[in-house]
Amino acid sequence: MNSVNRSAVDKSEVRLLQRARDGDRDARRELFEQHREIAYRVALRVTNRPEDALDVVQDAFIRAFDRLGTFNRESGFRTWFLRIVTNRALDLIRARKVRLAVPLDSSDDDPAPAVSSGPAPPDAGMQSSELGDRLRTAIDALPPAQRAVFSLYATGELTYAEIAEALDIPVGTVMSRLYHARRRLHELLPDLAPPDG
Repeated sequence: MNSVNRSAVDKSEVRLLQRARDGDRDARRELFEQHREIAYRVALRVTNRPEDALDVVQDAFIRAFDRLGTFNRESGFRTWFLRIVTNRALDLIRARKVRLAVPLDSSDDDPAPAVSSGPAPPDAGMQSSELGDRLRTAIDALPPAQRAVFSLYATGELTYAEIAEALDIPVGTVMSRLYHARRRLHELLPDLAPPDG
């Protein structure tokens, strides 16, 4: 049952990729629309700066379209493309000499406020901003390899196998890096760690 659906998706993707490789602007636009959001979320989590994330995504699409002829289709386009996004984002943070603070703004990455029947306390917005800032700072403190794995995992859209494929590392390495990233985040944010037992 799954193999039939998978086959249909693969054939459709193959046709779209062929058109994009041949320079079809509509096909490239469709690929961009399908993958830009997850690419931006991954790039933002790795770079921790919206302007860098936008640059990474733009550069990754340019590189992907230039290299469509080398795409071997052993993996899906999304996995292959996210490898390009992640590598570009890691290159950017390695090259960055001084890390700038992430601006305090409301974004989809901030935790959603709890629903309550009464009015919010006067400092609720500030608490949410502080929490978001603390989370971003803690994630930024992770070593780049752990941050890349955590960023792909945090999208909630990729399996361990897809993360391994995107980063070109074994699944065991994904699990190990994710374990160490979580431990480090618990150390940096002990008040947010789940209780033992």
